[in-house]
Amino acid sequence: MGTTAAQKKLFFNLRRMKNNLEAFEDGDLSPEHVAKIATDLGVTEDEVVSMNRRMAMGGDTSLNVPMGEDGDSQWQDLLGDEGPLQDERVAEAQERDVRHSLLNEALETLNERERHILTERRLTDDPKTLEDLSQVYDVSRERVRQIEVRAFEKLQKAMLKLAGDRRLVGA
Repeated sequence: MGTTAAQKKLFFNLRRMKNNLEAFEDGDLSPEHVAKIATDLGVTEDEVVSMNRRMAMGGDTSLNVPMGEDGDSQWQDLLGDEGPLQDERVAEAQERDVRHSLLNEALETLNERERHILTERRLTDDPKTLEDLSQVYDVSRERVRQIEVRAFEKLQKAMLKLAGDRRLVGA
């Protein structure tokens, strides 16, 4: 089916115009017929030829049409969805939400400087360098690295504790 108004007009009027011109064949139209239809409907000759070929192919076909020699299978049997099943997507989304919640809760156990350094170094798409953060806090790059390592260890412990606590209460 066409998408522009002219293509829709062509789609809905092509058969009628072919009948009026007595061009009943399913193959290509003669150049004279193509020119006449294009002029009458205000479309290009290429559009007429293209639409005629599309319509000659038989149009839409059901996915339930039997196929094969014995006819025991259908076209739709060949259309497997390779993506994850709905229940898998839901489970992954729930797991992601739980982990995100745990991370946010565990980040609250860090002081402001640790949280900022860890976030800027590991939890952004464009991580800051040790040099950048050393200038913000007026400390050496090595000191920023040490704070990052210590904050990451604290974060891991907090997340494990929170995850264990949630399992105990069934949340």
